[in-house]
Amino acid sequence: MDEKTTAHVLRHTFATSLVRGGTDLVTVAELLGHSRLETVRIYTQPTEDDKIRALDHLIVAE
Repeated sequence: MDEKTTAHVLRHTFATSLVRGGTDLVTVAELLGHSRLETVRIYTQPTEDDKIRALDHLIVAE
């Protein structure tokens, strides 16, 4: 798919890169100019790989 580079694509990439790099959502929201975390959430939807990696952090008693 040939996706055009738009302001929305750049904004989404910026927010997603920050979150995946460990920046908390409050800081990302401020950098994007949002006052509500719910608004930022649309830019940071987890991938299936993100969910798997998160579950890998669980400690399972044997």
